[in-house]
Amino acid sequence: MHTTGPRIDALDFAPFLEQVDAFLARCRVPATAPGPGTLDGAFSSRPGGVADLYGAADAAYLLWSAGMLEARTTHEDRRAWARRIQACQNPASGWFDQSLLAAHGVPHATAFATGALSLLGERPAHPLRFGETLFASRSRIDAWLDGFRWGQIWTGSHAAGAAAAALDAPWGLELPDDWGVWLLDALDDRVDPSTGLWKRARRDRILRGPTTVDLGGAAHFWWLYDRLGRAIPFPEQAFDAVLGLQRRSGLWGSRLYGGAMPQGIDFDALYGLRVAWGRCSEAFRFSRRDRLGAALDRYVRAAHAQLTPPGAVDRRFHTLHKLVGTLNALAELDALGHGLFGRRLVGAAPALRSALTQVSWQ
Repeated sequence: MHTTGPRIDALDFAPFLEQVDAFLARCRVPATAPGPGTLDGAFSSRPGGVADLYGAADAAYLLWSAGMLEARTTHEDRRAWARRIQACQNPASGWFDQSLLAAHGVPHATAFATGALSLLGERPAHPLRFGETLFASRSRIDAWLDGFRWGQIWTGSHAAGAAAAALDAPWGLELPDDWGVWLLDALDDRVDPSTGLWKRARRDRILRGPTTVDLGGAAHFWWLYDRLGRAIPFPEQAFDAVLGLQRRSGLWGSRLYGGAMPQGIDFDALYGLRVAWGRCSEAFRFSRRDRLGAALDRYVRAAHAQLTPPGAVDRRFHTLHKLVGTLNALAELDALGHGLFGRRLVGAAPALRSALTQVSWQ
């Protein structure tokens, strides 16, 4: 992988953030003009829709990542916002099983709602009782993992949201102290040592190399390792796998993989690079440093070119949820540039924050 030009400093993403703000305003219920006003979580996941769970959660993530949540809301606003999300929970099971987003399912919704509540300074209204069944023993964790849709692990790993939610909201749960250790041990037993990814589909017996689908699945597991303070397995292999999946465009996604635009799979990649890097040997980091710098520069150029022109957000995005992945990708990009090379790549004030520095799911 080669650099396409001189190393660059921060590019101005203010035009993109202004468009995100306008898109958020159109998703408010009722829609309003961008700017100050009471925010109580009444958002639709897409412009012109009805207020729903993902709209409320997505907006919380976006404003928190942009450093605007507390600046634009009062404590009472955030409490009212949390009540909207809490109303989507099943009090008996603890699942957030109302007002779902297509193709995301109940575990994903539960983890995302729990994460949004945490960003709002709140928690679910009821304990996540499902966790007491899924994580009561190592054998139950094994049975739970064996039930994942490994043939399409990018979406199949959404089931891991059940664990992320329990990590973010453990109150009221009666679980063994070691359940998190058992979970990561079980994931260790299932990882592919040659790639650092989880390749358990039938096609993986032939397609041994890393794929974008593998990356999308691995990220959901890496979030759990990071939250529990344990190194991801085979970090050097995982790092090389992620770096090798970057496309000529500078992005990790394509028309077949979520869209050829800055989005969630880029977040998965950049996050994976960040958490793997610190666990790699000094010799490995020395050998990959220039390649990593070139990869980050390629990505920031591609993201800036696609996201900042007038009307870019309206052309490329149809839901708030897709924007959450994009904003967090830029936050991870900036963290990598600043932390590893001492230079910011994403011009934004305040600096963007990755939600995964605060919660277990995105």
